[in-house]
Amino acid sequence: MNEAVRNYLISVVSIALLSGVVLALTPEGAVHRTLKFLCGLAVILAAIGPVARLDFDAMAQSLARVRVSAEAAAGEIEADSTELIADIIKEKTEAYIWDKADTLGMELAHVTAEVRCDGTYPYPYRVTIAGTFTPEQRSRMTRALEQELAVPEERQEWHTDEAQ
Repeated sequence: MNEAVRNYLISVVSIALLSGVVLALTPEGAVHRTLKFLCGLAVILAAIGPVARLDFDAMAQSLARVRVSAEAAAGEIEADSTELIADIIKEKTEAYIWDKADTLGMELAHVTAEVRCDGTYPYPYRVTIAGTFTPEQRSRMTRALEQELAVPEERQEWHTDEAQ
């Protein structure tokens, strides 16, 4: 690429210098004005010549390939980030349930959270809780899950090892 730019600049400068020498050597008059026009035309053609040789179809195809590649990469990044956010929300949801159970005096054996992404952002959808707890503790946890995590009671699955 640098070699092409170098050759381009050398050709334009060479034509300009040659034109300057020719115009300096010709006397004023009709011939000088004609040569001045022709030299100016030669410099313009030397300057825009490489543009005329460009393959615009190939450039358009290349730009389209770059754009498609960039959009594909952006889509992959977005999908990866959504999965990462979903994993984080799952972990945070489960940690919240463990902490809340500890606060309520519940003895849990197992907690699982299911996360969904129906829109633009993942959210806790369903929880499964197994352990030992009283009806009062379960009721308080159910309300907390509804209020704090927006997981309604119908999407809360409870498994009792033994009631206290």
